[in-house]
Amino acid sequence: MTDARPSQYKPDFARIAGRLCRNGATDIEVADILGISVRTFYRWCLQHDDFTAAISVGKEAADDRVERSLYQRAVGYDYTAEKIVTPPGGGPVVMFYNVHVPADVRAALHWLAMRRPRPWARVPEPDADLAHIIGERRKQVAEESERQAAEQQGRFKAAVESEVARRLAGDTGRRSHKTKGPPLVATALP
Repeated sequence: MTDARPSQYKPDFARIAGRLCRNGATDIEVADILGISVRTFYRWCLQHDDFTAAISVGKEAADDRVERSLYQRAVGYDYTAEKIVTPPGGGPVVMFYNVHVPADVRAALHWLAMRRPRPWARVPEPDADLAHIIGERRKQVAEESERQAAEQQGRFKAAVESEVARRLAGDTGRRSHKTKGPPLVATALP
């Protein structure tokens, strides 16, 4: 039997980690506050169901709070604020007043993109026949390449035949040096 170090885990850590996550702490921050490594944090998540459940519930609560805040920012909201004033000849007076925060277009677009991605997503969905369009374009490019290759082959064949005929006729006007050996023999090209 091996002598393993006893675990530092205490059941109270689940409650603490849940509260930290509910307040928006990340896994790294929770591990730091508990005085453990991130690796130990993830090991505890695998070994202790109560720890994992507390973290999940805490993170869900934080996510819900952010979602509500984003929604309020997207549609606008009112809140009551207070201001302390000192009138002449009197003591301080607390005055309450309403403040309206208008809707934020960016928050609304983000909300709609997440909740209804089909019409509101920033990245449009590709057309259903996009593959067909790409296939047609590839076919056009291949046909054009074949046509250009055939033209080039025809020009090359004509140039070779012309050069062979010129050399057979004994015209050496283009040569700047004397050649040794027999004259060139024309062969049929495929």
